[in-house]
Amino acid sequence: MKKILSALCLLPLCSGAAMAQSALTLYGVLDMGVSVDRGGLAGASTRLTSGMATQSRWGVRGSEDLGGGLSAVFAIEGGFSADKGTSTQGNTLFGRTTIVGLRGDFGSVTAGLQDTPYFTTLNSVVDPLRNGIARSNNLTSATGVRARNSVLYRSKPLNGFSGDLMYSAGEVAGDNAAGRALGGSFGYSEGPLTVRLAYHNRNNNTELLKGTDNAKNILLGGNYDFGPAKVYAGYASAKGLNSSPLNNPAASFGGAAPTASTDSRDLMLALTVPFGASTLIATYGRKDDKTALDQDAQQVALAYLYALSKRTDVYSSYALIRNHNGAAYTEGNSEEPGTGNKQFTLGLRHRF
Repeated sequence: MKKILSALCLLPLCSGAAMAQSALTLYGVLDMGVSVDRGGLAGASTRLTSGMATQSRWGVRGSEDLGGGLSAVFAIEGGFSADKGTSTQGNTLFGRTTIVGLRGDFGSVTAGLQDTPYFTTLNSVVDPLRNGIARSNNLTSATGVRARNSVLYRSKPLNGFSGDLMYSAGEVAGDNAAGRALGGSFGYSEGPLTVRLAYHNRNNNTELLKGTDNAKNILLGGNYDFGPAKVYAGYASAKGLNSSPLNNPAASFGGAAPTASTDSRDLMLALTVPFGASTLIATYGRKDDKTALDQDAQQVALAYLYALSKRTDVYSSYALIRNHNGAAYTEGNSEEPGTGNKQFTLGLRHRF
């Protein structure tokens, strides 16, 4: 349950005026379930897994009214494995989001660790499962997911149109271009229609590695709500080193280890059908590898969600990947990359 808290009632720390103008929100998700992977060289794997549909997380966000329509905003959010009690995102405390910024009539500007416009477009416009179970990122993983050392400007909607722009510093001494990233998105959302174009460009150079080509990701996506059903579509281009990193680089099906594509086209299609407390979701994804290896893959999935309340639901899914020409994409979810090309899930998710 979201709890709107007034500023801490400690008189030495804050005045009554500040308490009236500030607010904190404690929020999070606990997601636990069972996943069954099949099709991998190591055999079937059954696990109790945290965060399959939505990664288990907790966070605090807040704002302070500065007057004149201007507010200070902040958020800190960390992921954790509820089945183990450990932190995720490389064992960081707040590895999902750590930002501070300003919001006003101009829109908002935030700085810190945050999702890129590319990843936000994929999650909120193209993939109804939001990269959880049967995640679109199994095939369409891009360099631009979450950016450190970043500044993000997001405009306010104007007649349905909005845009955002991000800069992420590489922070390599003596080479300002190394490791830096630029990205943004622009789109329209009004009534039943949403359309958005997103871009991300990351420099792969490091302090020691020079002369690499950039990773460039472009995504055009949209959705339309017909009422009885909602359709989603996305088409992506990924070019350059690290433009399409593998979720699982292991040779999960035998033979040579797979090679990450440096030139691909990705197609994503989805359909959601709500009825009562239930929602049925079908998705299709295709990786068209344009390199000489031609390591293509297709993913099909079916998911069922049943809402027990506004904050609690149960879910189940089955997803299958077909690999070609030595491709070794595995069927993963929000928490794990998976060990085979088939995955069944059954879970319970609670938001607070």
